Amino acid sequence: MLTSENPSSTLSAGDTSEAKKTGADRKMDVSRYDEQARGVNAPIYAYYAEKIKQATAITSGVCLDVGCGGGYLGLALARITDLNFIFMDRSAAMLERADRHIIEDGLQGRARTLPGDVHRIPLEDSAVNLVISRGSIPFWKDPQIALKEIYRVLAPEGRVYVGGGRGTPAMQEQIAADLKARGIAPPKDRPNREGPPRRMMKRDYNEILQKTGIPFFSVIKGDDGMWIQMCK
Repeated sequence: MLTSENPSSTLSAGDTSEAKKTGADRKMDVSRYDEQARGVNAPIYAYYAEKIKQATAITSGVCLDVGCGGGYLGLALARITDLNFIFMDRSAAMLERADRHIIEDGLQGRARTLPGDVHRIPLEDSAVNLVISRGSIPFWKDPQIALKEIYRVLAPEGRVYVGGGRGTPAMQEQIAADLKARGIAPPKDRPNREGPPRRMMKRDYNEILQKTGIPFFSVIKGDDGMWIQMCK
């Protein structure tokens, strides 16, 4: 239970030109990332989608997937709910993938992509019923501003479930074995590596959320990652 202070338009093909790609687009092997997300890493998204469904009990209305990448978490949630989706990301290359997956999954009538930044979400107040995100939070330059923006676009009785993780330890072991079988070296010593995931786990999100003035939230760190829940 949450407690106070505790824990339509899609992009055109031209938008993915080299000139318009972000620095992250150019550094990331988008094709390889997308292949793994839709393949060996797919159980991760299914796992968190089920957790979100159980934790929020929101199965209809509009869901905003923040920093969606190729839309992987939202797509998994779409399979088990009647929600409509807005997939938002700064990366034109990843939104192109999301557009492709919307068609592949037959969600043209329920989903659209939206270029945007979590620090200034291009939606009206109270526009969505659920906000989700997996893996984008470590890259937020100012999480206090980002969380206030998420709360702004949340409708009354809406819920938020954002954070990051790679599933349970058992899932991580299985994925590492699958990657090894494919000749792909799995990430090593992830808990001890510096970088965005490490920064996420080190940040004091309880303190950050208290500063936002958001009244009801919880922050949970466990063996399946770090997750923030909020309600309005």
